[in-house]
Amino acid sequence: MSEAGKIRIPLSDADVGETETGFVLKAMKDGSISGTGAFIKQFEDGVSLRVGRRHAVATSNATLAIELALRVLGVSRGAEVIVPALTFAAPAMSVLAVDATPVIVDVEPGSWTLSPTAVSEAITASTKAIIAVDVMGHPADYDRLSAFGVPIIEDAAEAHGAMYKTRPVGSLGDISVFSFHANKTITTGEGGCVTTDRSDLADRMRSMVHHGFVPDRPYWHETLGRNFRMTNLTAAVGLGQLQRWDALVAARGRVAGWYDSLLADSGCNSRPIADWATYSCWLYAVTTTHRDRLVADLREAGVDARAVWPALTHQPIFARYADRACPVAERVARDALWLPTYSHMTYEHVAYVADLTRRTIRAYEI
Repeated sequence: MSEAGKIRIPLSDADVGETETGFVLKAMKDGSISGTGAFIKQFEDGVSLRVGRRHAVATSNATLAIELALRVLGVSRGAEVIVPALTFAAPAMSVLAVDATPVIVDVEPGSWTLSPTAVSEAITASTKAIIAVDVMGHPADYDRLSAFGVPIIEDAAEAHGAMYKTRPVGSLGDISVFSFHANKTITTGEGGCVTTDRSDLADRMRSMVHHGFVPDRPYWHETLGRNFRMTNLTAAVGLGQLQRWDALVAARGRVAGWYDSLLADSGCNSRPIADWATYSCWLYAVTTTHRDRLVADLREAGVDARAVWPALTHQPIFARYADRACPVAERVARDALWLPTYSHMTYEHVAYVADLTRRTIRAYEI
């Protein structure tokens, strides 16, 4: 990239301040920096309270949280798990990690989330779970998906603060998963968690994240487990973020609102939102048939725009599982891009990105 094209406006930028720093310093002063400190329980309790779940189990990242959910549901070799074609690769990767088969299906044009119609056509006697991704902050249609009677893992990684009808994301599957990666609205740098209302699943997951230890009997193993634990330092950051949850969610929503207004006549389309959803902006997404050219020109101008993920049907590692047409997901993956989005992004920066986007698209059409 040329000197003139150095990135000046990043795609995302974590909002971590004095509250989080205070908790981290306390953990360090106390010497509680591993995966067994007091902040982990406080963080888990805070997540449970926020989403209205009985249990939350913190993990080192959200990909392992999905794997943990699959394992506790008994998904293994011979099982099939339905996943949407439009998502980051982690859900399908996690299915492969437990030696099961990902069944890739299309998404709805009106929400970009898992299509219940496509699910109905893909379910077999071997289907042991559905992973419904609340993609880019928009919840899937859980009432329709739950009608199939198959356990649902809700991947709410990108959707902190979103609502499905009157229910918050993180409370909608048999097990729900959050990510707290640095680009997420609520962050711990890395990190994730699972939430559930089922005490039997929660108890097993708490054991599995901690090497399969039996509670109150260290070094005694009755089940397969690994070290999936979140560290106390990570949880300290998360505890600070939980205290600022509403403000952080609202701030990204404000950025999305600015983009909505400023890009109304830009020639690109904003992401669709179903009437039963309260969308929570993670990264602001638009579509245009000029996507690749626009991304290149914005980046040359110092704006870290990015193309969204390729559809899973186009990913080499999933080629053998791409046996169903997924035209909606493939179209979105071809045409959609993300514009810079973070809680402390200024109106001036949003206006600059929007104006540059609008002028660049118009130049293509002259």
